Amino acid sequence: MSSPSQTSPTPKSTLQGLALMLLFLVAVGLRWTVVEQYEANHPQAQTPVIDEASYVEWGTRIAAGDWIGDEVFFQEPLYPYFIGVTFRLLGEGLHGLRMLQCVLGGVTMLLIWSITRELFGRGAAWLAALGFSVYPPALLLPCLLLKPNLFLPIFGLFVLWLVRTPMQGKRWLAIGALGGLGALLRGNMLILLPCFFLWPFLRARVEGLALREGARAAALFLAGAALVLLPVFVRNWAVGGQFALTTSGAGTNVYGGNNGENPYGVATEFPWVRGIPRYEAGDWRREAERRLGRDLNGSESSSYWLGQVVESMKQNPGLHISILWNKLRLALNHYEVPDNHHIEWDARYVPLLRLPWPGFGLLGGLGLAGLVLACLRKDLLGGRWQVALVFVLYLGTIVVTVMSMRARLPLVVPLFPFFGYFLWQWFARASKAGRSTDFAIALLLGLAMAFPPVFSPDAERWDLAERDYNLAVSLLENAGELQQAAELAEQLTSSFPNSARLQILRADTRWRQGRIDREAGRESEGQAQIQLALETLKQITADSGVSPRERSRAYRLGGYIQADLGRWEVAERFFRSAREFAPEDEELLFAQGQALWLQAQGPQDAFAKQARELFEELTRLAPESPEARQAAELLGE
Repeated sequence: MSSPSQTSPTPKSTLQGLALMLLFLVAVGLRWTVVEQYEANHPQAQTPVIDEASYVEWGTRIAAGDWIGDEVFFQEPLYPYFIGVTFRLLGEGLHGLRMLQCVLGGVTMLLIWSITRELFGRGAAWLAALGFSVYPPALLLPCLLLKPNLFLPIFGLFVLWLVRTPMQGKRWLAIGALGGLGALLRGNMLILLPCFFLWPFLRARVEGLALREGARAAALFLAGAALVLLPVFVRNWAVGGQFALTTSGAGTNVYGGNNGENPYGVATEFPWVRGIPRYEAGDWRREAERRLGRDLNGSESSSYWLGQVVESMKQNPGLHISILWNKLRLALNHYEVPDNHHIEWDARYVPLLRLPWPGFGLLGGLGLAGLVLACLRKDLLGGRWQVALVFVLYLGTIVVTVMSMRARLPLVVPLFPFFGYFLWQWFARASKAGRSTDFAIALLLGLAMAFPPVFSPDAERWDLAERDYNLAVSLLENAGELQQAAELAEQLTSSFPNSARLQILRADTRWRQGRIDREAGRESEGQAQIQLALETLKQITADSGVSPRERSRAYRLGGYIQADLGRWEVAERFFRSAREFAPEDEELLFAQGQALWLQAQGPQDAFAKQARELFEELTRLAPESPEARQAAELLGE
């Protein structure tokens, strides 16, 4: 029978547990406050855009009962299913989802504390956990309807069990399952699964164990990953007849961060892709089909784009070394590379984020210093070398794909333990002599990697301008916000006069203002605004240097303006030109068909026949879309 001292918690451990619970509540509370401020002030809080809009729409369909879907996954599917289940349990409001994500942020903090305590002790653990609790991207994350909210706690538990589980432990099955779940959230993890399959063999070698011990753990890991991934593979085969383990978007993701048009490998739009997730797969496939001259499915399209990267690397290795180097610098840099969100821009609407919290420059720089210090001291013993290797491997997946703030965010899980280690060693354990040599070298190298700027000030200004552009587009959906959108458009075009995208935005605001003026009886003012809009669009469509995507946008807007003026013949030509870039766009199919139908003199003439053909194609491509219903109503008349 065990003695009381062996079974009863000590006062010290009880106090530590209470302190850890308090830190958890503080971490969750900070995130909760950020969410409250975000929802109260941010213009896009209730109208998610780009990837967020896609995930919410997908999750809503799942909550309504569409659990299987009918297409091969293009985006990793686990987060939309998480949203769908949350909507079923908590209702379809975004507030409950964000509150749940606040709790997940607190759980990630606890896991970082546990990893660091496992490696470096309690003192370093508190410092690492505090660093994550106030790290600005981690504070903002619960507001955003994006995959890292779910990936970070899964990745944190994966790393913790990876270093804590003995080679003989049965938990390797669960580790494999966590790896599989991570792969359904981030394509990076799918790249790493073969490395983690070999992990037990490496550990067996390092720990001096028999090879069969590593083989047993590796087999369990593989079985766990297969239990998660095989159902997704079978589902993709059943609905699309394609061999796609998780998604059909891997090749496009690699191409996106490794081509000559994107020298820094950041999230960007290509001339042939619309920046709307539901169109991306089709746009990438059509461009590949155009280049090859034959039809492709999603997997074949992915393979084509991956092949383009390989071929480009063979032809111009120097270019790709430069791109990889730029992405490595950005991955270790203080600047938070934006994609859907820009933390500096979002902080305009969230007072708590405007406080001087330490960013990646300090936290990440000291984490890198801790990693260097451990190497200099040959202090990578036990699980420490494993977490360091996880950091290096995950960093490698970012460098070979696309770099952004949310792509980098998981790096804090294996890096912040070394941040805690460095500070704890500095304050509590290092000798003065040590601080003057190895500490100085580590600190210098860590901060030298984190602080020197990578982008020019003009490039960072453009990053902010992109967010203002997105806001203006969102405001245009609400006629009551036209004035603010118009002011933003004028400011942006003054700063970046050569941007076709911004010129189209300004033309859009002028057309809408012209409509309002005409409706209010100010005919001449309204006509002048509309004429200015049309002249701008004419210049854009005539400019051979404008990308096909922007030219299509200009033709689309021009078609709507001509239709609004009742010039159906001209409008139809504009819509037809816009469809050269986006032939399966539901809105353009309906708009062109409507323009033809309204020119028809009778139900059997040539215009009516062409309109029916377009409406039939629309119904085939998107039978449940609002445009298909509008087409049916128009034909019914």
